[in-house]
Amino acid sequence: MKRIFILVFVALFAVTGYAQKSIVKKITIQTNGVCAECKKIMMENVPQWNGVRSCTYDMNSSKLTIVYDEGKTDANTLRANVSKLGYDADHIKANDEARAKLPACCRVPKYQEHHCGSGCSHGTSGGCNHGGKSSGGCNHKH
Repeated sequence: MKRIFILVFVALFAVTGYAQKSIVKKITIQTNGVCAECKKIMMENVPQWNGVRSCTYDMNSSKLTIVYDEGKTDANTLRANVSKLGYDADHIKANDEARAKLPACCRVPKYQEHHCGSGCSHGTSGGCNHGGKSSGGCNHKH
């Protein structure tokens, strides 16, 4: 009887240990972040989410890469959380209220044509050749 109890206990322990092993996954989410402030917001918030092990943000491509524990979260939850920060996340649009609270520089579409106040017109990815600091409110480097 004692052996049966020990065998059952060992079997339960082995199954429980196996069930708790996490599966680590990686997802890359296309966002509409545009600047260093967007990166800062994501890098301060995303690592705090349940199941997230690490993340990186590429400002050039606006892609957020997240390494996460599949046993604690999933890709759709991560996309929804990015939306709640105020950013598009693949096919999920940004939460309007959260987007309105972002700094002005984060709400400008990445390639929106605008005038920087120094006599030139360009997208927010740059393209000015005057070398000066803008006076019209655009925060990107010229």
